Amino acid sequence: MTKYDPETRGKVDEWIDMSCIGDTYDGSVFTLEEYLRVEANYVEAIERIMDYLGVKTLTVSYLERRYHNYAYRPSSRRAFDALYPIRMRDMRKKMKTGKVLTQRHIPNMLRLMLRNGLYAQLELKTDESDEEYGFKVFIGYDYMMGVHSVVDLSSLRDELLQLEMYLED
Repeated sequence: MTKYDPETRGKVDEWIDMSCIGDTYDGSVFTLEEYLRVEANYVEAIERIMDYLGVKTLTVSYLERRYHNYAYRPSSRRAFDALYPIRMRDMRKKMKTGKVLTQRHIPNMLRLMLRNGLYAQLELKTDESDEEYGFKVFIGYDYMMGVHSVVDLSSLRDELLQLEMYLED
């Protein structure tokens, strides 16, 4: 799943992550507000998929901490605290492989992943085996989100397009 329109991908210059804020793309400055709008679409898309699948929790199956600092750091402390609330910073520090995340915690975990603060794979196991999963989410390079499911998600394609998210096979 991705923000990139398959019709124009690779044909236009587009931002790839939060560190691009302030850069110019197609004649427009990429702003924090635009970043947050797109980030919210990613989070909403995963929440809708989880609702569709009946998923209530995800387990952190793989974890890497990225950047000692943050990929984007606002100039004021107040703006930093708004962008990275204390609960999100604590989550980043305390996150461990094997941690089970509830629906309440998954949005902030996704934000940390999208903001390159953490690289993680979140899974719903179909059984106790380490090899089997029913649903898996991770963020790859260039703001590409890997969403793997044993259930076909193609019926959500139109709903995700309303969020400007493109579901690919």
